[in-house]
Amino acid sequence: MPTHGQPIGETPDWLPHERPFLPGSPSTPDFPRTFRLIHGLIALLIGVTGSLGSALVQVNLPAIQGALGLTPTQGAWLTTVYIMTNISMNLLLVKYRQQFGIRRFTLVFLALYTVAAFAHLSLDTYPMALFLRAISGVGAAALSALAMFYMLQAFPASFRIGALVLGVGVSQLGGPLARVISPDLLDAAYWQGLYALEACLALASLAAVVLFRLPQGARIHVFESTDILSFGLLGAGLGLIVAVLGLGRIVWWFEAPWLGWSLVGAVVLLAAGALIEHHRAHPLIDTRWVATGTFLRFAFNIALVRVILSEQSVGAAGLMQALGFAPEQQRLLYMVVLAATAAGVVISAATLNTKTLAPQFLLSILLIAAGAFLDARATPQIGPANLFVSQALLAFAAAMFLGPSFMFGIGQLLSRGLGSIITFSVMFGVAQNLGGLGGAALLGTLQTVRAQHHAVALAERLTATDPNIAATLQSYGGVYASTQADPALRTIDATALLGQQVTQQANILAFNDVFLVIGVIALLQFAYAGFLFVRLALRTRSAADAPPAAPLATAETP
Repeated sequence: MPTHGQPIGETPDWLPHERPFLPGSPSTPDFPRTFRLIHGLIALLIGVTGSLGSALVQVNLPAIQGALGLTPTQGAWLTTVYIMTNISMNLLLVKYRQQFGIRRFTLVFLALYTVAAFAHLSLDTYPMALFLRAISGVGAAALSALAMFYMLQAFPASFRIGALVLGVGVSQLGGPLARVISPDLLDAAYWQGLYALEACLALASLAAVVLFRLPQGARIHVFESTDILSFGLLGAGLGLIVAVLGLGRIVWWFEAPWLGWSLVGAVVLLAAGALIEHHRAHPLIDTRWVATGTFLRFAFNIALVRVILSEQSVGAAGLMQALGFAPEQQRLLYMVVLAATAAGVVISAATLNTKTLAPQFLLSILLIAAGAFLDARATPQIGPANLFVSQALLAFAAAMFLGPSFMFGIGQLLSRGLGSIITFSVMFGVAQNLGGLGGAALLGTLQTVRAQHHAVALAERLTATDPNIAATLQSYGGVYASTQADPALRTIDATALLGQQVTQQANILAFNDVFLVIGVIALLQFAYAGFLFVRLALRTRSAADAPPAAPLATAETP
């Protein structure tokens, strides 16, 4: 019976700079410049493929709902089930790479993602769509790691930090790219065009990794029978939390009892899983590390940034929808967002080091605050062009934040020991996913509540005896004069039109409230994160200035 950590096969005689970072990752030999360029392009292809597929479904969910005849709740399950399977897969993926090798890992999971993408084109029933989105979530979890590994092959060892940032950051391009290309895809082939593009990109990625395989890495025995039980408990617990956050705002928090029972079940499952992991010699999750203040603060800051970055997906996108702008009219806005995202990734990768890690993280939070406060002045007269600056700031910040947060986590991992790599991989993804979902749920709920408040406040000011309101109704009634001869019916139509404008104004005011809250939270986090970085710097300097420990006294005295 092999022991945990026992090597599998012969270990190649690598040069020091070629050695894999840890078992399960590829070695990094010296490639010719042409091969480096090819690996960089493959990393870009894989990163965009993994993020674009889910983004296309999320952005075009109304079209998919209409094609399949789904309710909003059923449509929300399509995006939620994807995250439910995606969020916990790193519990097993890291060990799979370590025991079976990076090449088999690449082919198996990319092939799985490709098959699921092509199956979408022919199997268009709702149950099958749910199943395929779940499978896609499993496959996509592997694609983010593949993009990072291929990007590492594209650069020399001297630029390894930058390569890691680029590999992690390319997945950020999928969201804005989906909004840029979706109108053309829907016009050309309706919702099938979305899945066709996802399938073609997946097939191209599979062909690329078959032609240009990652270099061999080291393999070790890591799987244990208890992994299945731990994965089942922890994965199910995380999945229930995702379901609550993804559906709560739609079914409404206090009207669906299953939300509460799901949270209870999640707590029980996660507690049972944590208890088992705490007493294992080789756990999936290092519970002792997760429970430290340093790790909890790290995860909290990542999750909180993801919460306030929901300003883009919930705030700006929702505001444009409330104002009645079609996706075609927003295309230029998201071209700006795409360019700003790419710039953020490149600049972060080019400048990130131990000295710029804290400034980059703090600058990203400050840019989010600035963008949110700029958006908080929205009126019914604004258009997509009015959001160019604010959304560019937010996109740049979202891309820049990822690099320093990832590298800070790597630093914590190196301090703890590479045996906790699964813990870092899982918790980094969990913090981002739950932060993004929680942000969308909380901010969306805030917008709904504030819209109702503003609608009531505005309606109270509208009385038929007010001369201004009467004049407005008469003016609106004139719009229907050519099609409606009955004055009473014209008044009803005019009142309905006024009600629509009141609803729109209430929604705009509610979005302004959301933007203000995001800006305030960002400023508070800027102060908190700044305090943590200053305290860390002072402790590091104090430790460096401390005199060396006195040598132990020997048994003999002079």
